[in-house]
Order: sequence, then structure tokens, then C-alpha cells
Amino acid sequence: MKTLFHLGLMVLLVFAVPCQSQETNPIPEPTQLAPEAANTEPVQTNAPSLVPTNTPIVIAATNLPTAWRGIQLFIQSDAAVNALAAALPRLASNGVNAIIVETGYHFDFKSHPELRRGEVITLACAKNLAAVARTNGVRLIPELDCLGHQSAKKFTYAFLALHPEFIEPSPSNPDPKTDYLKNWCPNDPRINPIIFDLIDEIAAAFDADAFHVGFDEIFNLSSDNCPLCRGQEPVKLFAKTVNAFYAHIALTNKLEMFMWGDRLLNARKLGYSRWDASMIGTSGAIDLISTNIVICDWHYAKRASYPSVPLFLQKGFRVWPSGFQPLEATKAFSDYAMKQRAQNPRVVGYLCTTWSLGKPATVADWPPVAEILKDWKN
Repeated sequence: MKTLFHLGLMVLLVFAVPCQSQETNPIPEPTQLAPEAANTEPVQTNAPSLVPTNTPIVIAATNLPTAWRGIQLFIQSDAAVNALAAALPRLASNGVNAIIVETGYHFDFKSHPELRRGEVITLACAKNLAAVARTNGVRLIPELDCLGHQSAKKFTYAFLALHPEFIEPSPSNPDPKTDYLKNWCPNDPRINPIIFDLIDEIAAAFDADAFHVGFDEIFNLSSDNCPLCRGQEPVKLFAKTVNAFYAHIALTNKLEMFMWGDRLLNARKLGYSRWDASMIGTSGAIDLISTNIVICDWHYAKRASYPSVPLFLQKGFRVWPSGFQPLEATKAFSDYAMKQRAQNPRVVGYLCTTWSLGKPATVADWPPVAEILKDWKN
């Protein structure tokens, strides 16, 4: 962990290369939706059992490794990259040691330049940010939303806007509350090679040793209107997609893979909402994917307990509990996670998601960041 002593070096690094995007008018990414009350719709019963087998005996940790004290940020232009570089010394001095950098399609792709969206992040500025992060002891984890979150209510993001043929068609009886959130077809063999190219470019630009693939809030797998997916089990489709990305990111490229955990949770059994847990029969994939994947377990409501954390631990995963706001709810989740970490170091720390509220210049003062991460610094 470095201190403000490195500010001078950081300034030199920030301005060592010209970092200006050549496009303007970025299209904003959607904010993460607040959870609804738990729904009681039935979950498919053909998924594998969620009863853990060979549950490891957990021994209280007495010499815990350093907690991951993270922030998730939309960083989607060279201006935002430079602003984050300028803010890193203060963030590091306040305890931040990991930042998920969510680029979306706002990147200067060379492999698929047609997918650039609005203002972009250039290679030079990404490399510069990586150097500043290393100087300040902050791990950068780039993110590109995969499979899901390919549209919002009023527009479709670059990939499916350019390739509407890749959209998983709406089912015959769509849920109007979620149907606007489009995902691509998990069975189309043309998709993964394109997305893997994008992931490789982003990861290399940020000198990353890890990559976050998203995979959250997916509501339409095995549509009866999809000729490639109809009649197939959502749990198997989801697990197949996760495993394909794990093979490319972790096994081939030797990067640590991160993903959101909501589609691995049974909303009805755990009492979560349709947003932060699954009601489409994908939860059984928790038993079908590699436990080397780091699960970012996000929940935004205040609860007495968060049963997903011990469930992921029982299954053998490392868990990064992830809150948003209000502060009272974030504090409750943080306190619960800290108690779990005292018994199991695979609770790796705490992640503050910020979405549209997180700006590099001011995020250090945002209450969930300022109030929660200091508890994890000790």
C-alpha cells in the first residue's frame, strides 16, 4: 500500500502520454436496479441439488490475508481513465486496494472496431492507468458484461445493436418486468470468438491478472422461440457458457475469473429477489462450474442474514460480498460478511458497487466507500 508520497510520480505517469478519445457523446450505461420483494414464482426442479456434498470443515481464521477492499466504477472514456489515475493515491491511502473497471464497449477495439461505442478508452491511457495502479498498490480488474445486460429500456448496446441476429428471442409469454433486458443466445457458436477477442484486448491494455465477466440479471435462456435453445435446460445452458469463458480466461490466458453470483442462487429457497437471485432455473449451475471463479455476491437490501455467503463457502468458492446503498443496508451486509470472514478466509473482503453514482474524483467521499471500507482496512 502506497501513500500520497507518490502523488508526484502519479502526475508524471498520467501525463506521460497524450490520452484523448476521438469520439464524444458517450451513451450512459444503466444503473443496477434495486431489488424487488422476493417473488414466489416456482423455480425449475430439474436443476442439480443444492445440498452441498463433502462440505469442508471450516476452522476459524487466526492469520487472515489482507482483505480485498474494492470499488466498482464505470470507466468509459480517456477522461474518466485520467480522472481515476489522479484519484488513485487518495483512494489507496484510504484503504482501497482493488478496483473493478467496467468499460462496456467504450474501448478502442482493434480486433472489432465496429463495436466501439461513443467515447473510448485508448491503449495508451489504459496502460498509463495500470502503471499508476501498480505504483499505488491497487489491483485493476477490468469488466465487460457478458451474456446478459446487453440492453436497457431505451436502447441496445453495441454488440446486439450491430448483431441483432445474436439476440435470444423473447419467449412466447415474456415477463414485462424483465423482457427489456436482452441477452445473447448462449448456443450461437459465432458469439464467443468475438467476445473473447474483446476480453483479450481489454485485459492486455490494463495489464490485468484478472477479468470480470458480469453474467448477472439474465432472465431469458432456452426461449421457446429460439431454434438453438428451445427445450434445453437453463441450468445447463448457463453452466456451459460460464465454463466456456472460464476455459478461455483462466485456463488459456491464466487470468483469475470474476463473476456476479445472482444466477447461481435460488431466489425462492434463499428469500432473495428475482434481481439478486435466479427464478429461471439456473441456480443449480453452482454445482457445475469451477470453484476457482471468484463470486461477487451482490445484495442491496438490508437483511438480518445473507445466506448466499455461507452457501458459496460451502460449495468451495471465494466470495466477495458486494453492496451498494443505502448506507444502512451496506453496513448490515458488511458486518455480516466480516463475521463470516472471521470463520473462513475465503470471504476475501468487501466490494462497494457504485454504478452511475461513482465518479473517480468524488468516489472516495461517497458514504458507502468512506464508511465501510475503513472497517475492512483494520
